Amino acid sequence: MRLERHSFSTWLATGQALAQRLGQISSGNGWMERLAALSTGYHPDPEREQQEPTYYDYPALKEPVWRWEIVWYFFLGGLAAGCYFIASLAALFGNAEDRATRRTGYYLSLLALLPCPLLLIKDLGRPERFLNMLRMFKVRSPMSMGVWCLVSFSFFSGLSALIQAARDQWLGRWWGARWLARLPQRLLALPGMVLALFLGGYTGVLLATTSIPLWSRSKMLGAVFISSAISTSSALIALVLRLSAAPAAALHKLERLEWGALLSELLALLAFLRGSGRAARALVGSGPAEHGPRFWRLVAIGGLLLPWLLQTRLLLTRRAHGEAATAGAATQQSERSRVRFGGLLLSLLVLIGGYFLRRTIIEAGHSSSRDARTTLWHARAAR
Repeated sequence: MRLERHSFSTWLATGQALAQRLGQISSGNGWMERLAALSTGYHPDPEREQQEPTYYDYPALKEPVWRWEIVWYFFLGGLAAGCYFIASLAALFGNAEDRATRRTGYYLSLLALLPCPLLLIKDLGRPERFLNMLRMFKVRSPMSMGVWCLVSFSFFSGLSALIQAARDQWLGRWWGARWLARLPQRLLALPGMVLALFLGGYTGVLLATTSIPLWSRSKMLGAVFISSAISTSSALIALVLRLSAAPAAALHKLERLEWGALLSELLALLAFLRGSGRAARALVGSGPAEHGPRFWRLVAIGGLLLPWLLQTRLLLTRRAHGEAATAGAATQQSERSRVRFGGLLLSLLVLIGGYFLRRTIIEAGHSSSRDARTTLWHARAAR
């Protein structure tokens, strides 16, 4: 109990110190402008920008009509794809300790996938519009390919979850459940993983094919969404496993996967901002119509950098304990305490950051479409 209190107090003190430091940094907007200039490589020049010709400052593009339904579809679709991908990795390459990861991943993939068609139908307004999208198959259309990928992935995700439920004896002992339990789940994992990667990244590619400067200036948005799908899904699976007291070895593998996914997402996001340049001002700037305060606080720092640093500290601490001591009762108790308090915080931060990443990019795209000068600059530079 004393070790548990000490570990909790250590994590609490670390969190309070980081929160206090972030509060001191965020007291003004100057730091946001410095980060915006550093990440995008663009230094605003209002006098020169005001001299750029426009048509009476009217927007040159029609503002997107996407609302909260698309934000949640992007987020839940990424979770469904990432959870299936991680569960399939555990099924193909894992051992007996990774069975909990496989079961949890397949179940969470199906649960996250179920609202996605409803969200698309809600966004389209009428159910028949969703059915009309299935009447054609265009390889060069990200929207057409995305709808067919969603339908195809639903088959693999649903069947894999049913097979897992039959093997866990959740469907009873009748002949249908026994037949499902004998189906080759690993054989389904290979094509399902390909569809999962496509589903996790096509939303970013879809945004990149529009004329919105923020979305289309850089071609790295698909990579950002794929890496975010893996990081948020590993955080969600780890959150469930920690609450259900899963084996420490399986959690350690998820922590390393989450560490690598967060690093990949950070690098992809920096490449996206650098490639976007001036077009990224709607996302990272601190002006009245810009979304920098939410992006830097909830996404870049609170949802990516801070969890990655804490995850690094957790992995180094675990390694130091493994090298310094044998597996005694006190060490095991301290390890469980760190996983419980530190791991839950990490998972929640990553999940919140993944949601606001998609929400902020969507809302900043609305602001970007209203910026006539940046739109015309983007059109001239794209020639």
